[in-house]
Amino acid sequence: MKGMRNRIAHGYFEINLETVWETIQTALPSLIEQLPAIRDSVR
Repeated sequence: MKGMRNRIAHGYFEINLETVWETIQTALPSLIEQLPAIRDSVR
């Protein structure tokens, strides 16, 4: 996902929306599950 951020921020006309959607569908659910633990660790 870090690489995806760099690609989106700097590759304005080279963004493959299918790849973005695939990343959202596969990586986001896992990240959402981890958010409470991440939040608790910075308190």
